[in-house]
Amino acid sequence: MENNIYFTQLKGHLVGLTDEEREDVLDFYREYASDAGLTGETLIREFGTPKQLARRVLVDYSIRYDDVADQDAPEENETPVHHFRERIGRQFNLLWVVLVGLVTSVVWIPAMILILLGLFIVIVIAVFLIMLLLVFLATGLFQVVGAVAIIGTSWQTALYQGGIGLILIGLQFIAWPIGFAIVRVIFGGLMNFVKYIGRKFSRKQEGGTKHA
Repeated sequence: MENNIYFTQLKGHLVGLTDEEREDVLDFYREYASDAGLTGETLIREFGTPKQLARRVLVDYSIRYDDVADQDAPEENETPVHHFRERIGRQFNLLWVVLVGLVTSVVWIPAMILILLGLFIVIVIAVFLIMLLLVFLATGLFQVVGAVAIIGTSWQTALYQGGIGLILIGLQFIAWPIGFAIVRVIFGGLMNFVKYIGRKFSRKQEGGTKHA
């Protein structure tokens, strides 16, 4: 494969990068290939196919972008909820880019399976906590409604039952933030692992070179 064809295909696979970023990537690899005298099959042996190289570059750029974005303070008119949604969306995009990159080589399939397993565990824990908290909320409401229904016949029982219900309802204000924090910590651990795998994948693959 001639070098100009290789780099033309590489440019086509660099979806999501700006024109300036694409040119920076192409300039870097063209210069490296020229200095090392890489052409044809030697170029592919060093970098992999254009698609494989593009996946590694996209993973690297996604990790860098997420690292920089995490350090940026929210904009003045940005609400915490909007900032959180943007962060989650950005990290799920990074997760997807890494998974797509790992698929290009069977060597990374075990790592991909571990990431998917970790994501499954996060989802299961989140769903379990939500369901548990909703059950406690429903139980509290049921206790309060029941207390109102029997207040005329047994005010002592109604007072006890209503108190239990109000306690369960009140605990929601503490339980939801705690549950959210638990899921956030677990998901953060997963994303740290994703970045670790992504960095190893993007910088070294079967004897290939590191890239900018």
